Formats: sequence, structure tokens, C-alpha cells
Amino acid sequence: MVRKILLPALLVLTSLALITGCGDFGKVEQGRVVAYDKEKKVVTFLQNKALSGTPQYVAPALVFATPADPGEMGKEPVGGMLRMNVDADKKTITMYNPNTNALEVINFDLVENLKDVSVRRQHEKVYDKQTGKAKKFPQVDADKKTVTIYSARQEMLTVMKFSDADFARYKGDEWGAGDEIRIYYKEPGKALRLMNVSQTNIMSRK
Repeated sequence: MVRKILLPALLVLTSLALITGCGDFGKVEQGRVVAYDKEKKVVTFLQNKALSGTPQYVAPALVFATPADPGEMGKEPVGGMLRMNVDADKKTITMYNPNTNALEVINFDLVENLKDVSVRRQHEKVYDKQTGKAKKFPQVDADKKTVTIYSARQEMLTVMKFSDADFARYKGDEWGAGDEIRIYYKEPGKALRLMNVSQTNIMSRK
């Protein structure tokens, strides 16, 4: 779902940049948030080099001050989640390690991998009918050393089992994926506009 609106979202943000740029069009960066400091007004994200298809996140992380004008910023991004990609076929997960400011690939044993699992279609694995809301992911089982994740973009639910050492590398929500954002800027490190693509429905007319 998120991936389907990435390109149109970029076009919208770029169009705004062109309209207000006065000859200096500035630049646009897109990526996945790994940290957000609301008090310091700083967002940290990994740049996504792909405009469509499978995301291609690259390290090191980029750090930007959020827009000085609150009106130029969309919904605040969710930080603290470090997952970048999962390859169920290769049985690998790519995580961002904030201690090394680099990506690392971890192997896992595949317990379960379900495709065509959608919250929109109220699939029981990802949708709670009693609350009428999507279930919370990731789900971490410390006893079994398993992590269950759900990718809305791929409509895929994956259960992964790790070795004791690999499981200990990350905790709780860190196994999750942060929001996808787009930033328009002229000066490096200072965002003039920030769009939270993950939490923005650009088709809405409200």
C-alpha cells in the first residue's frame, strides 16, 4: 500500500518545490526513518535509492532538522524501528545498526511465510475483528527466539527464528519498519518540507 503511493507522493512534493523554489528548485530525498527526536526536531533516515519496486536502502543514515514551520511538516514519523528489508527466499533480514551506522544482514530459519495477507481484507492473521483494528507488529517471542513481522507493501506475514546471538542483537519494536518519508531541502541537513508517506493518503480530498 505504501509503495503504491511513493511515486505520486514524490511528484506532489517535487511540484511544490518547483512552485516555491523561485529558480532554486532544491532537492528531494526519500527514505525510511530509524530515529526521530521530537524535542530536538531531528529525524534520522536511510535513503531509498529506488523510486519503485523493491526499496534499496543505503547507509550511512542521513540526519535532517525538521521544517522550522510546523505547517510544512506532515504527521510526525515513527522512529526506533530498524528493519529495512526481508528476503523470505534467501532467509535473510537486513537491519540498520545505529552503533555502526551501517546495514547488516542476518540469517534466520523460516517458520512461516504467508502471502496475500491484507489488513484491508481483514485477514485474521493481521486484523483483530474484536477491536476492528490491525494487529500490532512486530511480535517477539523471547522463549522461542522468533520474530513475526508484517509487510503491508508486500502483503506478507513472516515468522523468523533466530540463533540466540542474532536474536539478542535487537529488541522489541526495533525489528519493525519505520515510516517512509520524503524531504524537500535546499541546504543539506535542513528540511523545508517533510512528507510522511506512510501516513499520508494523497488521494484524500479532505
